[in-house]
Amino acid sequence: MRTQKLTTVNGFVVLDLDDAPMATGIVRHGEKVLVGGAQDLARSLTYGWASLGRQIGGASGAVNSLPDERAEAVAGFVAELGPMVAAGTFLPDAGKGIGEADLAPLRDADPRNPVRLGAEDHLVAAGAVAAAARALGGLEGATVAIEGFGAASLPLLAALTERGAKVVALSTLKGSATNADGWDPVGLAEQWRAEKAGLVGEGAAPGFKVLGASADVLFTGSKIGAIDHKGAAFVTAKAVVPTAPLPITAKALATFRKAGVLALPDFVVLAGPLLAAFAADGATRDAVLTETAGTVDAILAEVAGHPDGPLLGACLRAEAFLRTWRDALPFGRPLAA
Repeated sequence: MRTQKLTTVNGFVVLDLDDAPMATGIVRHGEKVLVGGAQDLARSLTYGWASLGRQIGGASGAVNSLPDERAEAVAGFVAELGPMVAAGTFLPDAGKGIGEADLAPLRDADPRNPVRLGAEDHLVAAGAVAAAARALGGLEGATVAIEGFGAASLPLLAALTERGAKVVALSTLKGSATNADGWDPVGLAEQWRAEKAGLVGEGAAPGFKVLGASADVLFTGSKIGAIDHKGAAFVTAKAVVPTAPLPITAKALATFRKAGVLALPDFVVLAGPLLAAFAADGATRDAVLTETAGTVDAILAEVAGHPDGPLLGACLRAEAFLRTWRDALPFGRPLAA
């Protein structure tokens, strides 16, 4: 793993595999984006690409500045990134603090299919719903808890409703709430748009309470390491499905294994945007959504019976592909510390 500091702005790019012919990853902006988190994100993407049989490495970039210096710093970062994009060394996507408009000057040199742009949340939802259905044997009548409910959760909410599941618990930055009868999905979406994190109401329970909600499946993805071993001990769901990279720590995974909770691999569940990036010319959004659901389901079916669980089974599967084109595996698996 290599960290390349930029020369014109306070920023960096982490490249997980030095010998990868191409690398992709998000760029984030903040006052102080840490290298460690970027390394973790890059590793998860490496395993994601390997799961799809692609000789592509994971990467992650960051630009640091004060808020009033953001525009100049991001513009400088993007300008310096130009040669890397042209060479395929680093193909960036927008992360926290970065908008697609910021990266627009780089898109002409980016070989990836633009069908993915603006569809990322829908692609994540397609993979997450497919994973939950595989874990539970179907979603009709299933109860759902969503940790870290936000704007990106709206496509997930719609997809779950279409499959006959109901959301009975959720958490936002303001706390958590439960509804044993399940929320009306249209009303919940409208309420989110109107009230954002305030939809849980005054005097809400702490956000971590959603982990112990009585539900068949728990979706999680508010941040890296959202569920540690302490939180994992309260989970009663049959399966935990990531909606963002690395929400489960290594100790949480051990806790889940002892309790018989299926913890699914984020780097497989989140394969949708990767598949869309190299979809055939002319591919539609519906086509890549269908491909995402089918691919995620197929991979998880392959590792479903692994004695160490689907997450470690998927790691071994990805590593088997990495060994076909590299002399050594990268050190450390994609799990939060």
